[in-house]
Amino acid sequence: MDIKTRISELLRILSNDLFDRESIFELTFLALFTEQPVYIFGRSGSGKNIIAKRAIQMFRDINVLTFAKRYQEIPKNLEDYQIVFFQGFDSKNPLCNNFVNITIQEKSARSLIMTSKERPEASLAEAGIADQVLFILSLPEIYSVNSLQKLLKENFNINNIIAPVDLLITKEEQIEWLKKIQTVELSDDTLKMIGQIAECCNENQVYVSIQKWLAFSLIIKTIAFFNGRSQTNITDTFFLGTPIWIRKAQNETITTCFKNSLTQWLYNRFPLISNLEESLTQLKQEVEHAINSNGDVYETILFNNIECIQYSITVAGESIPLYTPAAYIGTNQEFNPFNELKQKEKRVICNFMGDNVCRISIDSSAKKTGLRATTNASFGKTFEPFAKLPARVLRINDEEKIKKNKAIIEELKQTLVSTIEKNASAMIEFKELYKEVKNNKNNLFLNTEYFNYLQEAIHTQFSKISEHIQILKSLQESLMQKK
Repeated sequence: MDIKTRISELLRILSNDLFDRESIFELTFLALFTEQPVYIFGRSGSGKNIIAKRAIQMFRDINVLTFAKRYQEIPKNLEDYQIVFFQGFDSKNPLCNNFVNITIQEKSARSLIMTSKERPEASLAEAGIADQVLFILSLPEIYSVNSLQKLLKENFNINNIIAPVDLLITKEEQIEWLKKIQTVELSDDTLKMIGQIAECCNENQVYVSIQKWLAFSLIIKTIAFFNGRSQTNITDTFFLGTPIWIRKAQNETITTCFKNSLTQWLYNRFPLISNLEESLTQLKQEVEHAINSNGDVYETILFNNIECIQYSITVAGESIPLYTPAAYIGTNQEFNPFNELKQKEKRVICNFMGDNVCRISIDSSAKKTGLRATTNASFGKTFEPFAKLPARVLRINDEEKIKKNKAIIEELKQTLVSTIEKNASAMIEFKELYKEVKNNKNNLFLNTEYFNYLQEAIHTQFSKISEHIQILKSLQESLMQKK
């Protein structure tokens, strides 16, 4: 039996009745295996001690030093114990605090597990070990209806679950496996995800010591090792986005950051999608402009380094200059013109509606008070038609302009061909990435929420690119019909 199958069977047997708590059990085991401190918080009867004992049951022939309510002296042979278990950790008890600090400071190949009904932010701060504990795990206060019904129906004896001895991990195996885990390579994707979460922690004043980052990387390598890999991948980092942090606000912040980091990871893998919408809008505008262009030459000025049509409108008794980019002539795109300060005037919307007449609509509030009396920051949501102003034509059927339009159309045809090819290539890559991620579906310690989130994000981008290709092909057909 290989290691993955063996650990999978162990996890299955020992978590079979830990409904809605399986992931906490798995993280507890990972902390014990890698000899990192873990704190399990939960109300009385929530199952925290059961989870701790089940995680300890993963190991064979180990010495466990258990502290319950009565604290006597720490044995002098502390190094002979592989696991130190503080059951019902009490930060108000000086002896308890002293013992746990000694256990952490004099660590010698030992794992530390604490269970408590004290909230971790207060308890760990009182004991002075908040920065030393790797995982702070909080149990849910309720069972889901389905889990409760299953628990009652199956009539589990939660205190009498025993795994076969031949599956249990011996101390010698733990030592051997930890040596091999050190050789597992952290992939570039893994390092980037760690970097983004670290940046999130820095921005939100969440202190994480270098020792804790090293421990996190060891957990990531351990997950890869137990899944039979010599290199980590992005799915091994998913636990970083789960509630393992000391405060509720930190958990919420980092969970949001982690999802954003997954999206950013996709953007980094496929830079094309970061400006997909903008590039398509730009191409649509250029194609519409080219199709509807004739040989007419318009009176323009160079404004904000852009060839623009200058208009003047009177709003609330004030004459207001507006500058519309000439590239919008002949398009059906809505846009904000420039004002005299060379800023986009968000209180005004323009649309040439496929010809050379600019339809101007104004924010209803600005229409009453004037554009200078309000600011771009205070524009409303209701726009009212205000004026229809044609662009002034200097020459019609200008040969040079006609020649230039034809050259633009040919250039756009080539651009569309190239863009369609790039998008088609990206679709193939997205399909391969989807398969690559999907291959991790049966991984041990996989956070299914983030797995599904990532799969859905990949599928969404794949569908979006497919839709864009269809739009690009329709633009291509429109250009082909232009004589």
